[in-house]
Amino acid sequence: MAAHGQHRGFFSGVASVLFFAVVAIVLVAPTQAQASNVQFVGTVSYSFAGNIAELTADQVSNFDSGGFSGTLRVELWALSAPYSGSNTVGYKMATYTLGQLTAGFHFSNVDSGAVSFIQPPDGTWWFTLLLTEYTAGPLDDGYTVRDYRNFSSPVTFGNPPPIATAIAVEYHHVLWDHYFVTASTVEINALDAGAFGGVWQRTGYTFLVWTQSTGLSSPTCRFFSTGFPPKSTHFYTPFASECNSLMSDPNWQFEAIAFHLQLASIGGICGAGTLPLYRLFNNFMGGAPNHRYTTSATVFNQMIAAGWTFEGNATTKVFACVPQ
Repeated sequence: MAAHGQHRGFFSGVASVLFFAVVAIVLVAPTQAQASNVQFVGTVSYSFAGNIAELTADQVSNFDSGGFSGTLRVELWALSAPYSGSNTVGYKMATYTLGQLTAGFHFSNVDSGAVSFIQPPDGTWWFTLLLTEYTAGPLDDGYTVRDYRNFSSPVTFGNPPPIATAIAVEYHHVLWDHYFVTASTVEINALDAGAFGGVWQRTGYTFLVWTQSTGLSSPTCRFFSTGFPPKSTHFYTPFASECNSLMSDPNWQFEAIAFHLQLASIGGICGAGTLPLYRLFNNFMGGAPNHRYTTSATVFNQMIAAGWTFEGNATTKVFACVPQ
């Protein structure tokens, strides 16, 4: 194990905050944080083989003006999407405890040596090295993220079995100017054969959905409403809060779990092997609500220009993620 110690120095870096609901075993009682401006400086790296990993960093610095940090840790995580400073699905694979750090000083040549490595489930994961500080919070054994570094290439473990997908086909009702999307082959065949007088016509746009859980995906509720006569409309949501809310709304009838979508990270990022899906709302134009779901940035911009509103992440505009 390479030696490291406290040294005075002043550098710049990036700090952020995150909570992970995963418990780690700590052999030495940690000390609660008295500073929060601790950061990685320079290069960080990892390596692993079998059940052993090694975590390294050029420096870990405390930029606070006085006092000392809480107990610091370096943690290697496998995440469903590159870390963006907010909650995301992930697995902690390796941990190295540094201890406390006096304000204005830094640990240099940080090297964990051989530490235990716990492989994540089979699949493709984005690796991130987190710098965490003990704050006695309720999550992640009381540790809070202070800084992080993402690694550019995802890592695949095992040979995960493929999860079945289906094609969701979009239709347009010209008279109502409403859009409808379905992955049901029964409905697709019926509409293509001219059901409902042939008023629903394909737009030419499709996207893939999962037909079952991937372990990271969310079941997507489908609702139907005739509460805005003479028009009817459908609504899809993978968010439990929206699903539960509409379950008690007399204007909406729950039909089924239509398919599965993967939620984007809190930062609005879709993980490896997925594409952004956008949801747009017509703002009750024509007297009835309607939503459009698309993976096309061109369609998204056209609908915004036509007065529709996006419903997704404020920065990336992403509503959810679908298979690539």
